[in-house]
Amino acid sequence: MTEPQPVMDQAEQDQLTRQVGRALLTVAGADWKQVRAEYRSAGRHIEVDVFVTGPDGAPRMVRPPVEVVDGLGRLRQGMYRPGRGTWISAEYLLEPPSSFSAEFEPDVEPRWRRVPPPIGFADELRFFPRADEHIPDWLRQRAGLPPATGEQPPTPPGGQAVGTPTPDVGTPTPDVGTPTPGADTPTSGADTPGQPAGQPTPPGGAVRPGQPVPAHAGQPTPPGGSPQPGAQQAGQPTPPGGEPRPGFPGPGQQAPGQQRPAFQPGPQQPGTPPSGGPVPFQQPGGAPNQPSTPPGGPPSQPAW
Repeated sequence: MTEPQPVMDQAEQDQLTRQVGRALLTVAGADWKQVRAEYRSAGRHIEVDVFVTGPDGAPRMVRPPVEVVDGLGRLRQGMYRPGRGTWISAEYLLEPPSSFSAEFEPDVEPRWRRVPPPIGFADELRFFPRADEHIPDWLRQRAGLPPATGEQPPTPPGGQAVGTPTPDVGTPTPDVGTPTPGADTPTSGADTPGQPAGQPTPPGGAVRPGQPVPAHAGQPTPPGGSPQPGAQQAGQPTPPGGEPRPGFPGPGQQAPGQQRPAFQPGPQQPGTPPSGGPVPFQQPGGAPNQPSTPPGGPPSQPAW
């Protein structure tokens, strides 16, 4: 299969190339070392830069002659090949006394001085049509075309293409504080002293002995509202001596601020604490009994 030929024959191309070289000589000046012309185009967008290198070896930019702009534009049109397109950028070098060279690039995107708008790349494909396999990826993207059929990744059942990264939305963090060991909130896996195992600690910390247990969420509330401090709950027997008054400990309860003596095994006399001194017997809800006065008044003191 033969490759499509340009619309302009080779002789006419050579003639235009020489015309461009003669136009560049008009801006070379005296003692020039090199003249370089750069041409970039997409659709109707055209950029032309001409640099002249003098005896000092430093290139300086000059205004491009109209013959150079028109000649390179006609050369670009004449070198179009059906289905293949034409070149998008070219570099023309002229060196003394009269040698020249030209390079034409149809597929690599040039370094634009100002990137053309998308309509410029769309016009490029409309003025110089290309087969799908001859449209570079960058030109396809610039022109707003979809990716090539063979480059599109397969889509699995469910919609997302294979290899498409999942956006990292992060793990939501609950708005709670982190419990600190030793604070009111117990550490994970430890039971709160005084709290039945497996039940959550109520707000405000663990329930101390002698304090009412607040109603927890999810537990039924007895008729009449939550139990008041010191109130006897239904179904429990009344201790001897009546119900304890608010602020006073009941039988078998420890008063706030007092420490319960440590239990020591071994025989003890009734009413004698481990420290040794006898404890006066106290009636429930009353004061300690005083020793009774014998009949006839207190005993007289003996005279010594």
